Amino acid sequence: MSILSNPDILQKRLIDQIQYRLNVVKGVVESRNPNDTFNCYIAGETVIYPNIPTFSRNPKLGPGDKVVIEFINGCRETPAILAPEDIRERPDTTLPGIKLFESQLVYENEFMNAYGTRWVAYFFQAESNHTVESIYLLLNQEWGPGIITAAIYPNEGAGNFKPVIGGGALTSGTTDGDTLPSELEAPEWREIEVTPYNLISGTWYSIVLTATLGWKVNWFGKDNVVTAPNQWRHFSSDNGLNWYAGVFDLTFKIFGR
Repeated sequence: MSILSNPDILQKRLIDQIQYRLNVVKGVVESRNPNDTFNCYIAGETVIYPNIPTFSRNPKLGPGDKVVIEFINGCRETPAILAPEDIRERPDTTLPGIKLFESQLVYENEFMNAYGTRWVAYFFQAESNHTVESIYLLLNQEWGPGIITAAIYPNEGAGNFKPVIGGGALTSGTTDGDTLPSELEAPEWREIEVTPYNLISGTWYSIVLTATLGWKVNWFGKDNVVTAPNQWRHFSSDNGLNWYAGVFDLTFKIFGR
């Protein structure tokens, strides 16, 4: 069996070979193929490399997108596009770019859900001046919530820690909630790319999760545990007009530059 036809072998080969940094180059997508492979220009060359597979489980690439490519075993005949999470969770100074900043990883089989007019929010404090470019949330869904949105809003900060909705979101992104695992399956870390926004060190922000339909997207965490001072979630039943607090930790990862 070809390693390029087996994602588990392909992923293992990525981890084994990432240390050989001369085999990792930049590329640009020229076009996408029906089988979710991509035709790319590699390392500034004018020749198009056809049918390059990707490690990403949910590739959102199109013509002109910049990608990072590894030559498997150092062979230029077997290139593969690295998934964003592979680069972001294994920072490499030879490939400057997105990395993990703030996160909350407390998790048991407990969740809060968003649907229709019900919004869920969780706050965090920026650890430094950096951008936010992707938000990872641990999610599954019930009955198909449609398009879900993760947005960054200002936060009132110490003493309340609720979102400030009136001025609108600072940045946001969407993903298809219907493609999440069902409520009978384990949740997945879903990446939601947002328009890059500069966070200010020491400032409080809220991640707000919403769904377009009346069905539920479940955001996982752990009930009745406080892992940081005054750490709690908020929910709103009227599209963010009024917010109610409760002691519940929700999981997230913030990636930026």
